[in-house]
Amino acid sequence: MTPPFPEFYSGRSTFSAAGAEILRRFTRSDVFGASHTTLKGTSLVEPGLTPTTNIALRWEAFSDAESQAGVPRRYGGIHFAEADFSGRIMGRIAGHAAWNRVHEYLRGVPMTYRNP
Repeated sequence: MTPPFPEFYSGRSTFSAAGAEILRRFTRSDVFGASHTTLKGTSLVEPGLTPTTNIALRWEAFSDAESQAGVPRRYGGIHFAEADFSGRIMGRIAGHAAWNRVHEYLRGVPMTYRNP
């Protein structure tokens, strides 16, 4: 069963790409080097049953984390690949625009609307 909301765009992909874009700009690098391990049996949905083994995730780059964020939504039947990829593009554009807006604000540039 899939949730009753529109398929296009993937919000998770959009927000993840926007966050990755801002983090790349903030750190001036795509290097992330983070990891997370979910231990066997620690699911809040099926405690003691899932996952059946430890699951280790590692992201060498912010772009790796961005790419991986939308994939479970595709596997879950919530989104198709196009919604994932389009969401990432839209998220990068939004992250770029947000970054520029903050820097305009910090420099004292009047905040008028412009397309990014």
